[in-house]
Amino acid sequence: MQKILLVVLIGSLLVPALAAQEPIEAPTIEANVAGLKTQLESGLKARRPEEFAFITKVVTMVGNDQLSLKLVKSTFQWTRQNPAAKKYPFFYFQRALRERAKKLGITV
Repeated sequence: MQKILLVVLIGSLLVPALAAQEPIEAPTIEANVAGLKTQLESGLKARRPEEFAFITKVVTMVGNDQLSLKLVKSTFQWTRQNPAAKKYPFFYFQRALRERAKKLGITV
């Protein structure tokens, strides 16, 4: 009985303290875009200057709201999960992103 009373007492002291904490903010678009370039370069195994230039263009388009971050991330995920793209993922990503963007009327 004393243990239950102790637990209730401690709980009643902790709940108001936890409720008073500041809410955790979701990451901003800027934070996502900042890490996007690094994620794409390493995840897609970019090696040639043309590949780095394409990734820079994609990141810039996302930063300017010309291209959806969700579109880029989902295409990246598809590429990473595609067994055929294991050896050269950049080319699969580039082709898929251009095709998906084209359907939306966006030229990459």
